[in-house]
Amino acid sequence: MLKTAFRFLTYDRSNLAGILSGIVVSIVLVGLELDIFKGMITNVQGLTIQYPNYVWVINPKTQSALQLQNLDVRVGRELQSIPGVRQVYPIVFASGSAKLPKGGKVSVQMIGIEAPAFVGAARSYTPETNVNDLINEGAVIFDQSELPRLDNLNVGDYLTINDQRVYMSGLSKGLTGFGTSYVVTTLERARVLSQLSPNFVNAYLLMVDGDAATKATVMDRINREINTARAVEGTKLGGETVRYMLKNNNTVLGFLMMVVFSVIGGFAIVGVTLYASVNDRIRDYGTIKAIGGNNGLIRRLILLQGVLYALIGFSIAFGILSLTKIGSDDGFPLWLVGALIGVTLFISIVSSLIAMRKITRLEPVQIFRM
Repeated sequence: MLKTAFRFLTYDRSNLAGILSGIVVSIVLVGLELDIFKGMITNVQGLTIQYPNYVWVINPKTQSALQLQNLDVRVGRELQSIPGVRQVYPIVFASGSAKLPKGGKVSVQMIGIEAPAFVGAARSYTPETNVNDLINEGAVIFDQSELPRLDNLNVGDYLTINDQRVYMSGLSKGLTGFGTSYVVTTLERARVLSQLSPNFVNAYLLMVDGDAATKATVMDRINREINTARAVEGTKLGGETVRYMLKNNNTVLGFLMMVVFSVIGGFAIVGVTLYASVNDRIRDYGTIKAIGGNNGLIRRLILLQGVLYALIGFSIAFGILSLTKIGSDDGFPLWLVGALIGVTLFISIVSSLIAMRKITRLEPVQIFRM
């Protein structure tokens, strides 16, 4: 049957090209959109991606890791007294506007972290970057991925943030934001640049001593004893942020709608072309029924063609998508590959089901009237 299905597949090369084109275009579009969506979801989670296993202590009103509200510094002193808390790292998270030497402006999110540990921002930096240079007057660190937006500034170049002069002392790696650029600096400088009172921070990261208490025990005690704060693991806060953005941000939902319409478009193209192909071969299918072939045989034959279309179309589409990743360390995750396979099979098989309806209703005697 496989040989017969392949012969039906290749009989009309123009229909074959049309169906494969519909599948390939649809899958490439869906793949690119899902890849962008994956990047958006990662960026939406903010700093929780960098510190997913730490305990985050935040303002109870905070709903998103991108909008960390002010937290009284007295909470930090209370945290130090909680059994099982080994170290407390304060973070200032504030928005600002950077003015570049050439006159351009870029919105930034300043991350203020405390020396000498500098915990709370990027986990890695470029080889030439010394994080300890942040203690120098006016020093800030941008992510290397943001350089095109920053007119390709060099390390050591000056700019202004909120009308105050700073200079780029180094570059971080993998610290990307959602529609903004992250700027790493010291806790005190972030307060000065954002005019935040010394009495507030935006979050605390806790390192838990596993020998003294479990992470769950520490979080439970904080949530019971400190009414002005909420303790949550970074992974959970990241998930809350994603749900908040999906609910309140039209950009994220817009990408999902683009994926849906790409699938519908591919389904329409493949469905119409496959229906036309089957209709052109109706005498052949009718002959099979006339010599004793039942509807089950016809269904298997058409569905097998749909699977073959899916395999060939997916192979071509994934090859094109792989070309977009050349030179990049970021590949396609398994869930995305699985989603693309599912979309390909859905388009091909459902289109085949629509196309086979006319054939299965055909009576053998009708073949002699065609």
